[in-house]
Amino acid sequence: MADQESDMEYSSDNDYEFEDYYNSGLEDCDIEQIDPKRSDPEYFVYECLDVEEVEKLLNESVEKLSNVLQITPSLAKVLLHETKWRTDEVVEKYRNNASNLLVSARIKAAPAAMAMAIASTSSATTVSIPLILPTVAGQLVPGPSSNPAPAASTRSSSPPPTAYRTHLCPVCVTVQAVDKFHALSCQHSFCRDCWAMHFEIQISQGISTQIGCMEQRCDVRVPEDLVLNLLNRPMLRDKYQQFAFADYVKSHPELRFCPGPNCQIIIRSADISPKKTTCKVCTTSFCFRCGMDYHAPTDCQIIRKWLTKCADDSETANYISAHTKDCPKCHICIEKNGGCNHMQCFNCKHDFCWMCLGDWKAHGSEYYECSRYKENPNIAHESVHAQAREALKKYLHYYERWENHSKSLQLEQQTLDRMKARINEKVMKGLGTWIDWQYLFDAAALLAKCRYTLQYTYPFAYFMEAGSRKDLFEYQQAQLEAEIENLSWKVERAETTDRGDLENQMDVAEKRRTTLLKDFFPTEA
Repeated sequence: MADQESDMEYSSDNDYEFEDYYNSGLEDCDIEQIDPKRSDPEYFVYECLDVEEVEKLLNESVEKLSNVLQITPSLAKVLLHETKWRTDEVVEKYRNNASNLLVSARIKAAPAAMAMAIASTSSATTVSIPLILPTVAGQLVPGPSSNPAPAASTRSSSPPPTAYRTHLCPVCVTVQAVDKFHALSCQHSFCRDCWAMHFEIQISQGISTQIGCMEQRCDVRVPEDLVLNLLNRPMLRDKYQQFAFADYVKSHPELRFCPGPNCQIIIRSADISPKKTTCKVCTTSFCFRCGMDYHAPTDCQIIRKWLTKCADDSETANYISAHTKDCPKCHICIEKNGGCNHMQCFNCKHDFCWMCLGDWKAHGSEYYECSRYKENPNIAHESVHAQAREALKKYLHYYERWENHSKSLQLEQQTLDRMKARINEKVMKGLGTWIDWQYLFDAAALLAKCRYTLQYTYPFAYFMEAGSRKDLFEYQQAQLEAEIENLSWKVERAETTDRGDLENQMDVAEKRRTTLLKDFFPTEA
């Protein structure tokens, strides 16, 4: 018992000594904090918001501007929408020259246009017509025009009452009481029914904040208050507010709608970069800057050009690129049924590259020539026909590899599904747990991420000008492709591959991918 107590005491003292040893000096030494923005080229800070949160965010900006400039919230909202929600810019412009700001925001008509509108409105649209009053004892009670002479003198001395004043609507060409007309800041006046019909037509076409005056040569926008006031049907009011909200979000530089189907989430980030954003609800991933599929290392403008070109020239590529190829040694027809480009003929066991049909042993060298397009140095002196043929050849080189990696991603998903089925059988037989086999799924996920990046390196290389920087890019692209094919080969044979060897290959492939993105991914806003 005494021995046990002494052991316990010794153990307690020993733990205390170890604790003091490992914790000593931690407060004094400076631990270098790793900046994730520098270590990870795809690091991106953003938040997923719902509609209510975004409405609150926008209303806060509107209220702030309204209080600073002492203007109505409706006017503040239009000014913020027009200046992409830059509050400081609105305040500065408003204080320097409010009139110019209102004209540029289409809230107020230009002075010349307003003068013409006033002149045309006052020319001949307001008329006064006599009202026929009810009869008394079978006789007609004299109206304003029953006795012409006195009536004329009355009109000359005082204007007719409001109930007697009418206005001619230039749209429906009907005369109505003045109180049924509404005019914008441009002084163009139309009747209530015509305004309401105009709003309904515009909203049915998806237009909300850009609804303008009905006058042909006038671009003054209709304020939100007037639209909501004249819309009678609740469904139209709701639709208008939905469209207006969408316009406000699209004009805000820090907000993006999730492109997922029927998803109402809105992404917010202060860093307006072409970084990968993943919705927390529908898990859709996209580029935050342009809203298209994530496309690193290619920037937004180049991927648009590439997709446009593919839409125009893909049919040409389709009949040239075949789904099957002959073995370069025994010439038997081979169909590609996996994502890996390292092919082994089932007939002669010859190892070759699916892309260039070259011996796979040559691909183990440092420079992976298969992915590099060799320019013709004398093409400038060739005929126009030869130049066009060379341009098509260059495009097909990159398109074929772009399309091949896209198909490889789909085939590797099938490989992953088969792997899940086999692992499920092993787990059911008691050969380990799902946690024991998790490293295989990590390898498959990393392979998909690396191949996705590699796919988007080909549009980047296609539009890249020849030079030392392109040489460096193609070198890194080749290194990445070589490591991806090695990883793909091992993932497809993961159950017979040493785990340490597989994890080492995963580390090498990810480092190649990260290095390429650090050097060539355009992250500036």
